[in-house]
Amino acid sequence: MAKTLPISEVKTHLPELVTGVAEREEEIVVTRKGKPAAVLINFAEYERLKATLDVLSDPDLMAQIGKSRRFYAAGKRGLGFEEVFAEPLRPTARKRRG
Repeated sequence: MAKTLPISEVKTHLPELVTGVAEREEEIVVTRKGKPAAVLINFAEYERLKATLDVLSDPDLMAQIGKSRRFYAAGKRGLGFEEVFAEPLRPTARKRRG
């Protein structure tokens, strides 16, 4: 759950807050005049959110996702790993040197 702090407190404690966000993946909602104005989040989470937005904003990719959902909802089966790559999913056990 996100912690909400006024910008004045964020200014005072920014180094500690950044450490908390980076190490514990906390989220901090920064308010200005009592209203949400910004969010401090872990950089990895920011990258995940950006990647998700990139997918959601790509009409061709979203069309393909919709097509795939309909395909599987109709009970159809896709290709398995072995069919795509022509090799077993699990590598065979190696012989031990004696």
